Parts: sequence; structure tokens; C-alpha cells
Amino acid sequence: MVYNTLSKLKWTDGLGDCEIIILHRGAPGNRKVISGKSITQVKKSYFYYREGKDEIFIPLHRILEIRKGGKIIWKRKSAGMC
Repeated sequence: MVYNTLSKLKWTDGLGDCEIIILHRGAPGNRKVISGKSITQVKKSYFYYREGKDEIFIPLHRILEIRKGGKIIWKRKSAGMC
């Protein structure tokens, strides 16, 4: 489950080194990369990240994969979820 992965990274100070790839309609390839450093909150069904002065809400079902050090550490099993 993606929540478990994000939560573990948050509590072991590993989130800052991660990239979170999300489904973002209208972005090139419908994907957007979010730096783990910008994540401010991780909850059971969503997370917030800071972009400039704004804090943006992202549901966890939008996460496609999580990378750390260039390696995929979590990936959605089915791309047809969103």
C-alpha cells in the first residue's frame, strides 16, 4: 500500500530524497514529479505538498510510483485505477 511506503519514508527521514510521480491531467504525459522535500503532510488517503506559497492536496490514488536514488521503490500495479 502506498500509504505505508510514504509513512515509512517520512518517519525514517528518507522522504526528502524521493520523487513522487503522480497522475496529473494536462501535464506532459499526464504525469508530474513531486520532490519528497516539498511534502508537508502524509495522511491515510492523501498528502499535501508545498509549491511556492501554496499547499496542494493530492489523493494517494493519484500516485503512480515512488523513486529513491533513481530506483523505483513502489509502483502502482494497475494504471487503470484513476
